[in-house]
Amino acid sequence: KKVTILSIIMQSSNQKTSALKTIIGIFLHVCKTPEKVIEALVHLGISVLLNMIHVAITSLSMESADTLCKMGQTHLVAYAYDNFDVDLKTSVPTIEKSTTTLKHLTLALIFPL
Repeated sequence: KKVTILSIIMQSSNQKTSALKTIIGIFLHVCKTPEKVIEALVHLGISVLLNMIHVAITSLSMESADTLCKMGQTHLVAYAYDNFDVDLKTSVPTIEKSTTTLKHLTLALIFPL
């Protein structure tokens, strides 16, 4: 029953793209799903093409950047910065990769007031 219901939902009236397929595609991208798996899901009609996933991610990133710029120009925001260290150890140390694994990062947040 679940497969039938999902199949009905996926076959929307808009054959080019459905919102659910796009959301699933973005979710697969966020989960770092291998491209071969995404291609298989595209053939099953569960997800959108890889190219469309990349276009959606780029579009969302540009919209977020524009929103942050506009918020910053209003001067009605608060900024928060945090410095932190991450030790990226490998499971099997090798001589070739004997570089330091400690990374120093800075996180910046912007809050509307």
